[in-house]
Amino acid sequence: MPALLLSIAAALVLVRPLPDWLAPAVQAAPLVVFGGGALLGLFIQRGRLVLGLMVLALADLALVRFSGRAAFDAVALLLPLNLCAIAWLGEGNLLTVRGGSQLGLPLLQAVAVVILQHPQFSALAALLKRPLVAANLGAWTALPQLALFAFAAALCLVLARFLVDGRAPSGGAAWALVASFLALDGAGAGGRASIHFVAAGLLLLVGAARESLRPVYLDDVTGLPVSFALNKALRRLPRRYALARVEIDEFATFREEHGADAARRMLRLVARALTNVGGHGHAFYCGEYVFAVIFRRTSAQAAARHLEFVRRTIERANLDVRVAEPSRPGQPKRVGSIARTVSVTLSVGVAQPEDRGDDPHEVLRAADRALDHAKEAGENRVST
Repeated sequence: MPALLLSIAAALVLVRPLPDWLAPAVQAAPLVVFGGGALLGLFIQRGRLVLGLMVLALADLALVRFSGRAAFDAVALLLPLNLCAIAWLGEGNLLTVRGGSQLGLPLLQAVAVVILQHPQFSALAALLKRPLVAANLGAWTALPQLALFAFAAALCLVLARFLVDGRAPSGGAAWALVASFLALDGAGAGGRASIHFVAAGLLLLVGAARESLRPVYLDDVTGLPVSFALNKALRRLPRRYALARVEIDEFATFREEHGADAARRMLRLVARALTNVGGHGHAFYCGEYVFAVIFRRTSAQAAARHLEFVRRTIERANLDVRVAEPSRPGQPKRVGSIARTVSVTLSVGVAQPEDRGDDPHEVLRAADRALDHAKEAGENRVST
């Protein structure tokens, strides 16, 4: 698929002028791919896809709007760095405060590119094309040396990410970097950059689509992956990681007092909080009001800090439920006529491997023991 898309893009760049029947489709392609792809990313909850398409769209827009060298050099430097950062980001909800800040960073960079067009910033713009080594590379590429270094470093880091997790979005980001380089190199020589940018966007979409088609086992109530997915994830851990067990305190009693509907709503509330846990934690639902969280390349102490924030969030959270109204003797019980605000607390156990060769399942059992310590100490706390 990547080879096919890049070949089609290269052929379209070489055809001048485009046939009348093809030109409208090529002109509409950026809007369809960037706009439609972003909407699809929001629908399937792929925040990295939305960010990647946004960065590509802003790069394409900058080259169309500004013909100066400063905009070209700035885009050539920022684009690979952004695609690399997005590849290493964990999936998150863009509709949260943290997600909104991630959306804001590309927009701030776009403002910086606009500012560089002013003559008073010409000295700063000149730094972007200053050579790093005494070599004439202009014979084979229009990109400045600083941008070439950024592309090379970004490609190495994205490939490292792909080797670590083996996931399709990382592979799509690597191919998108190649397409972006071809877009900028062609733009420097007077070519149509939009075509290769569209190809880069399609490569990101292919990676996200392949990831979405992977078999994922989700719990019907919480929407989180279940124990089967947890066992698969434990086989793909890096050398440094932390595992956590999270349990809702006295949840059986909560369910008896407030009913099954309130219990399901509370499970979903806790699941949402764990989904947005910091440190790129990945939450799983293990059944019986118990969760597990994997923190890749994170220490137990750092994971405990992130989970402490979740614990405090749940402690402050309230849920409105309706309970049975007390009835007089001899009268039928009326249900759902009294509103009540309820809440729960969490107990958390966190552990990390002591040696490189430790079995992740043993680490998970250590997290279970830490959870037992938290419950024995009075519940509503994080233990390591």
